Amino acid sequence: MTVMERESPTGARASVDEQKRQEAVLRAKKLRGRNLAVLAALLALVVLFYVITVVRMGGAH
Repeated sequence: MTVMERESPTGARASVDEQKRQEAVLRAKKLRGRNLAVLAALLALVVLFYVITVVRMGGAH
């Protein structure tokens, strides 16, 4: 960061920092949503495998 950027009288530097912060928050929300979707898919797969296993074992009796 240069002296000119630090001493900007218009506050342009502050708005750039705020914009970057907002982008980071938005990116984190998107990533959290994607992670929750992957978690839901994995849990559904685990439940499916469990149900298939129980049905196959139950049919042997």
